[in-house]
Amino acid sequence: MTGVMLCGALVSGCQAGEWEQPAHEQPGGTGTEASVASTRQAVISPELEASLACVETYANAGTCDWAHWSEMVETCVTHEHGELEDGLFIEEVQSGNCTAANWSALREQLITPRPPLVRVRLACNGAAQVIKEVEANGCYALAQTAGASYFDVPIGKAVRLFAGVGCTGTSVTVQTDTSLCETSFANGTSTNDKVRSFRVQDVEAPPSEYRYDCALEESTCVKNHNSTSRLVAINRPHTVKIVRVTVAGRSTPSMGLIEEKVVNMYDFFNDASRGQISLAAPLTRRELAAPAGSTCNEAKQHALRYASPNTFLTVYSMPSGLCSTSKAGARSIYLNGNLLRDHTHETGHVLGLGHSNAKDPLGGKDIPYGDSSSYMSGFSSDNYNLPQLHWLGWTKKNELVNVTSAIANGATSTVTLRPVGDNALDSGHPLGAVWEIPNTSPKERLFIAVPKPSLNDTNQIAGGTVIVYRAPKCETCTGMAMKTTTLGRFSAKTVKEHLIGGLSITPVSYTLAADPDIETFASVTLEIRK
Repeated sequence: MTGVMLCGALVSGCQAGEWEQPAHEQPGGTGTEASVASTRQAVISPELEASLACVETYANAGTCDWAHWSEMVETCVTHEHGELEDGLFIEEVQSGNCTAANWSALREQLITPRPPLVRVRLACNGAAQVIKEVEANGCYALAQTAGASYFDVPIGKAVRLFAGVGCTGTSVTVQTDTSLCETSFANGTSTNDKVRSFRVQDVEAPPSEYRYDCALEESTCVKNHNSTSRLVAINRPHTVKIVRVTVAGRSTPSMGLIEEKVVNMYDFFNDASRGQISLAAPLTRRELAAPAGSTCNEAKQHALRYASPNTFLTVYSMPSGLCSTSKAGARSIYLNGNLLRDHTHETGHVLGLGHSNAKDPLGGKDIPYGDSSSYMSGFSSDNYNLPQLHWLGWTKKNELVNVTSAIANGATSTVTLRPVGDNALDSGHPLGAVWEIPNTSPKERLFIAVPKPSLNDTNQIAGGTVIVYRAPKCETCTGMAMKTTTLGRFSAKTVKEHLIGGLSITPVSYTLAADPDIETFASVTLEIRK
């Protein structure tokens, strides 16, 4: 969204409390809203209840509308809750459905779990009428007259399409949103209008050191609760399609510039995922001219009708200024700009990441998009933050250490961490320490990490800065799940006790790499206790 409060812009230096932020750290807001299936928990937290109650006051006052959207989001802290960040809430507000008369029904709709669905559509595009949708694994029938022409396939699911009833006969398996006009059965015949049944199942998971279990006796192990099928579906070569949308009288970045940023993004993914994600060849491209005078939504619907993806990700580059924000869908991103952070932020939503916020060091509401250590903020960055890297399955078992048991009953845990940097492989120290926060519902964790080894000109986080993140444990999360909040930050050189998030954290030493040109931290040692 536009006009969010960012620390570097509105809080001079942000030096209060246990937060140390350089006064010269500047925001670079992308202004984004996500439209991805969201985090779901069995218990509604008091914070979500408070946020919903706040929205209700706007509904009762007749101001739960688009004109008051930015004010309401900041006042009610809706950005803190996946239930209000998956696209449904903003769509209902824009449609005029957030009213006093409709609030009870809308509230129930917002908090009701909305798992990713396999949808069957009537025509060969992602905007066509839905004729069937299913949630659970299993075999499903389609009538001969159904005319199935398109399947929406959530990340983590595989759908096998059959020419016969009861999931029999010639077949083909798809793992992306698929136009049946561009897909054939194993015998070579077109699947369009010929699918009589289909089977939904989880993507199969081959062994990997990045997907691991924690045994009962492994008290220092940090379990990743992201589903195995999603991790397998994400961490593989991605097929990508670029759709350049034009409207007369407006400018859209050139295809060459868009492709350059997509390639740069996948270079980042390849490095940060340690080779698990790559850009599959060939990268496909399409130019689409929307009718003159099209609104943002009209241009998007036009693009959806004429740009069947059959890819892991479709990048829609929209005319500059046509849409108020960039946005992410289940397997698509719609960009209002062409900066690298635009691409990585919105694609991060597709991969399952929420926003990276920050606790206001002066008190009051959290700062939306305020964590400059992650692309999921409103800042330029180098990487995603450590909780997000872990959630994506880009860390190994020995790279995080759970200190919950070690600091029980007043004991102190001493840990030596190496900087996260670009998440390069290193056989030495772990990347972060994790504490399971007691008595939280939904369950939450603290991640303690050193984001950068040295200062650079990207986001001006100094080398050796220690950041403490709060993140959901996410035992039942789907979609845009891993949102984080930085609770505090301090320099490794501040040899004093820092009280953050219920923990006492004291830097005791650090080591520097041999670099004559710039101060580069190789490790930071901390003492952690309750």
